[in-house]
Amino acid sequence: MNNNSENKANNFDVTIIGGGAIGVSIAYKLSKSKFRCVVVEKNTIGSGATQAAAGVISPLFYGDINLADNLNTPIYKLRKLSFDSFLTLGEELAEMGIRSPYQKTGILRVAFNEDELKILDNLSDSLSNLNISSKNIDKNEINNELSFLSNEIKGGKYFYDDGYVDGLDYVNKLKIAIHKMGCEIFENESFINIKEKNNDQVEILTSNRMIKSKYIIFCTGSWNILEDFDLPSDYKINPVKGQYILVSSNEIELPYTIGEVGDGSNYSGYLVPRENNIIYIGASKHPGENDNSVNLKGLNFCYQIARKYIKNADKLEFISVGTGIRPQSKIGTPIISNLYNYENILFISGHYTQGIMLSLGTGEIVKNYINKSDINLFKSFSKN
Repeated sequence: MNNNSENKANNFDVTIIGGGAIGVSIAYKLSKSKFRCVVVEKNTIGSGATQAAAGVISPLFYGDINLADNLNTPIYKLRKLSFDSFLTLGEELAEMGIRSPYQKTGILRVAFNEDELKILDNLSDSLSNLNISSKNIDKNEINNELSFLSNEIKGGKYFYDDGYVDGLDYVNKLKIAIHKMGCEIFENESFINIKEKNNDQVEILTSNRMIKSKYIIFCTGSWNILEDFDLPSDYKINPVKGQYILVSSNEIELPYTIGEVGDGSNYSGYLVPRENNIIYIGASKHPGENDNSVNLKGLNFCYQIARKYIKNADKLEFISVGTGIRPQSKIGTPIISNLYNYENILFISGHYTQGIMLSLGTGEIVKNYINKSDINLFKSFSKN
């Protein structure tokens, strides 16, 4: 290859560092808008926190009971933008011959006591004002239709609009889509350094090549790839390890996600369907842990979740265990910002437990910022 063709091959409109749900979703939105993109991933696409995620897709974060106080916030707008994108994703992918990863099955949120039943009633009333519908599921109906669930469950609410994706399946299908739209994907290739930066072009060095592009976007999750650079202190990312297990049972067919609504301060895991009658149970939270080792603390969390929800949890067949490192920001909400006062260097992280849920909305915000169609929501997340 001559130098001219090699230089052309490594010149892009946008370079995205990080091939998790956020990075690949940004590449998807930009590729649909005809930007020539490249995704650089140090391992394989979706191999980090994405593959460990429960993948619950909800129109609202149900831990926020006081919904009226949150409807005009940037995070709510981001969430709605993302949820709306998931609703159209299947049709978009079908045009490229790709089966949708999104399963809009609804979710059953259960209560174990009278206080939780009241919380669910209040939540259902609030959501009905937003045209988010639900129906009451009493204890008898649960016993008849979901007989594998614990007798300790007092009732629940079924919310029609929720769904789920398998994180790895999700990014792998987007990977196929962006490749069909001309996006390059460099896996097992590490970012090394920024060699040159100005408002017209950024040049970076990876482990395999030099890449030039108009924009560079760092979507590196819990990996503090820029810790050697001068970043605002609010941009510090804290790792929170999550651990999950996969189980199966010939006696259980899980029709939709099952979870619990607490008071917003307590965390309870999920049961989420997977293909071939496999059930995802998780995920635990271990702040400050930044390794992928499996430990008994995480396994015990998942086991206790299984015992809490399922009558004969001890009879479940163990399939596998996995871990992922969630990126938690100091400010508690995602960071979507430019760096060093350069409009064309972006840093995006801190989505914590909602990375997949917020991924398509984040991609939409970045696309609108780059094509300058709407930068207001971008600015609402930015510190610069």
